Amino acid sequence: MLYKLIICAVDFSPHSERAVHRAKQLADATGASLRLLHVVEAPTYPVLEDVAVAGLPGMWDVEVTQALMEASEKRLRNIAQRFEIPEENCDTIVGVAKLDIVEHADQVAADLIVMGRHGEGFFESLIGSVTDSVMHHAHCDVLAVTLEDERPKETA
Repeated sequence: MLYKLIICAVDFSPHSERAVHRAKQLADATGASLRLLHVVEAPTYPVLEDVAVAGLPGMWDVEVTQALMEASEKRLRNIAQRFEIPEENCDTIVGVAKLDIVEHADQVAADLIVMGRHGEGFFESLIGSVTDSVMHHAHCDVLAVTLEDERPKETA
């Protein structure tokens, strides 16, 4: 078997929906296990950090992060249900996507990371995309999935 464990990183965009579809096809074809992963990027607010350092509670940041986690877990379960992926194969973590996707794949010994490839705009070229970072730092294969309408048109 070529792949035993496939991780599909999901950011809830149309690109990641297509990536889940492709990951499911690969898992079904190879007999691999498929896990969905979403990384909640916790909001950071410099003012709140200053307040917390001053000894006042910074609860709002924790509450926002918890609400984001709960909403993300629900959305990930809905995607899993649509693609007939067991709910227990859904992982939602708080962190930095371009770092924690690679770290999570290492922790679970994934053979393949599947993720959507977003368009190449000015902002992405300036800071680099999550997909580019994962492709350069992952210790396993990475498949970047495009949307159908991003493929070059065939000419006669």
